[in-house]
Amino acid sequence: MSLFSIKINHVIRLALAMALGLAVTLLPISLTPSHAACNPTKPIGKPIGTINIGSSKTPIIPFTYPAGGVMEPQKTTEAIFMSLRHMPLSSSIGTTVLAWHVNFNGCWNDLNYLIGDEKVGFKFKITDETGVTKTYKISQITIVKKGNYKKSWFTITGPRQLALITCAGAFANGHYVENKVIIAVPA
Repeated sequence: MSLFSIKINHVIRLALAMALGLAVTLLPISLTPSHAACNPTKPIGKPIGTINIGSSKTPIIPFTYPAGGVMEPQKTTEAIFMSLRHMPLSSSIGTTVLAWHVNFNGCWNDLNYLIGDEKVGFKFKITDETGVTKTYKISQITIVKKGNYKKSWFTITGPRQLALITCAGAFANGHYVENKVIIAVPA
């Protein structure tokens, strides 16, 4: 933290103390989110696209997970991962499956704040492996016990959709017990 930032924080604390009528200086307060415990892990692999929400662009990296519903993308919060068992980003039919970790190594994935709390109808963009950008809108948000997925979320034919999947619910035995599944369709 720069000397200027320290002085500004001190002035703000003094102003707060005076405004509250306190005769003592407040304990140091943080005006920005703390990342002291965050130890980011860089993703491995070449990005093939991005998810674009506002001015934020998160890289999409392909991964293969075994059949049977065990989705375990790389342990990082710096990317979102596309299943190679399903349709590519550029597809006009079927489902592209995108998965990410809510948190890892004390770091929280920005997607939790950018899309994780949005409602049905929210729009965002995906830039695919060919460089084409398309707009999608959320059509469904569901919380399910891990492994309790609908077959319609993983089609390789039929209407075009994205299945965005991340962890949710309680944390037990080193894992979250639920998944948040966000289904998005072309806007």
